[in-house]
Amino acid sequence: MTTGRDTNRHAAVGWLILAVLPTLIGCSRSGALSGDVVVRNVSGDFSRGARISVYLILPSEAFEREWAEAVAAFRQEVAPAVEAQKAAERRSEEARLAWDRALAARGKAGARRGNWTLTLRESAAAASHQRWRNLRAAEGLVFEATKRVWGIVRKHEAQAETVVQKHAAKRVQTDEVGHYVLVNVPAGRAYVYARLREKQEDFVWFAPVDVRSGTQRADLTSENQRRWPFVP
Repeated sequence: MTTGRDTNRHAAVGWLILAVLPTLIGCSRSGALSGDVVVRNVSGDFSRGARISVYLILPSEAFEREWAEAVAAFRQEVAPAVEAQKAAERRSEEARLAWDRALAARGKAGARRGNWTLTLRESAAAASHQRWRNLRAAEGLVFEATKRVWGIVRKHEAQAETVVQKHAAKRVQTDEVGHYVLVNVPAGRAYVYARLREKQEDFVWFAPVDVRSGTQRADLTSENQRRWPFVP
């Protein structure tokens, strides 16, 4: 015979199951990302990204829109600057060739100097000096054009990082050996963002990951860095 107390007990158990079930389902649909930040520097040694921030970004309509706008704005501004840089490099190369030809001509002139008048030698020297000044001026234009391009890159990278931080679902810091762990990550597509400045090198990751239940590796290395649209 079922008593009222048994009925109440069964009802309580049923409500408890209903309360816990969504949590269990949610846990089964989440996972964890674990990885190391390690890169090979210009000297060939390995460096670990100790104490740097690692962000997890989940796709959303707002993020995708703002990210697309940031990328489009960067490309629109950097494209003419890159073209100007290429044009300056071409002019510098032409000036370099003219200078090399002038040096070669002076060498030939020196070999037969006895047949040259003083006026001709002075003219050749003056033309050579002018080509040297042209070369130095052209190299200066290349420097300024390159500086302009990288100024645009840095500006838009800072704006992109603001978007990342705004929409980041999680942020963790690597430990002293460059290891990180992101837990309770919803299953599905996500992005892992990190930046490591190592001496004169800059490593950036914006790596897409497909999160599954359980723990999976997502190392950030020299091989998978720079999936980053803000490059000239």
